[in-house]
Amino acid sequence: MKKRLLLLLGILPVLTLAQRTYTISDFSSTYNATIAIEQGFENDTFKKGSFSIVNTSTDKQVLFIESDELIIETDNNTEEKINTISLPYDRQNFLIFQDFNFDGLEDVAFMDGRNSCYGGPSYQIYLQEHQTFVHSPEFTRLSYEYCGMFQIAEKTKTIHTMTKSGCCWHQFSEFKVQDNKPIAIKISEESMNPNGMLIDYVEKERVNNQMVETKYSVLPDSGFDIQTIFSFQFKNGKKMSLIHAFSNQLYYAFTDREETVELFYEDNFVYDKSKNTLSFTNKNTSYQISTTGITIRTPRKNISMNAVAETVEGELASVLRLTLENMRVE
Repeated sequence: MKKRLLLLLGILPVLTLAQRTYTISDFSSTYNATIAIEQGFENDTFKKGSFSIVNTSTDKQVLFIESDELIIETDNNTEEKINTISLPYDRQNFLIFQDFNFDGLEDVAFMDGRNSCYGGPSYQIYLQEHQTFVHSPEFTRLSYEYCGMFQIAEKTKTIHTMTKSGCCWHQFSEFKVQDNKPIAIKISEESMNPNGMLIDYVEKERVNNQMVETKYSVLPDSGFDIQTIFSFQFKNGKKMSLIHAFSNQLYYAFTDREETVELFYEDNFVYDKSKNTLSFTNKNTSYQISTTGITIRTPRKNISMNAVAETVEGELASVLRLTLENMRVE
């Protein structure tokens, strides 16, 4: 049996094995908590035992749980600390006593194992109702499907989670509590584009009870082996950049004033030494980059976009000093 969770109200546990008992104190003016570890499991990573919560004013036990997967750090000289959370999913305590649903009553999160992402801690969540604690599958799901225990933002009355997959995909979610259940209102996903040069974002926001999705990409700002060799901006705040990457490739990026990528090109370029221009064709549109701007030619019209002179950085001719696999010189 991997684990067993049992909720008994008002009934004292009957234990047949010798136990080592630890007290969790000073976490509530109303309740005390006790952890009991069965003999022989004291040094195990997953300890067999139980914990209980007692109302100090009535001396009534309001929550009793048995488990084969208690994950706590204890010794004979110290009491277990509570409400210590190291996010996203590193060291989080066995018992967290906090108001999760923003109703003014403190609730209980009980660590039941390492069932969240990458073997991170997972919790069973019990909401306080009428001086007892009721299990919440919806709040419990937040600690299972994401990385460790969620975070509470008391000022905004929102709940925040994080999850990931490998090095290159992260998701951050924000929840509001409706009808005593956490409802996602914002989800942000961040991942590396398959070309290895862009960071892709998917933003979802709840509008009229439906999630509206927005997708966009940006250039990485640091931590990548890329170099901007020539760039300039336009009066409308948009920007053109020529980028050299570790793969000996040349890339063209056109971004708006929010630095969102509007056009990213990575195929074949032609550099004209006599004119000091760099050209490429994307579908049925050709682009010619000079030191003063860009000329865009479509089947119907030509467009000249002049750079703001003081925003020019680098030299266009510097492409000749690079070994570029996707550029031809004429």
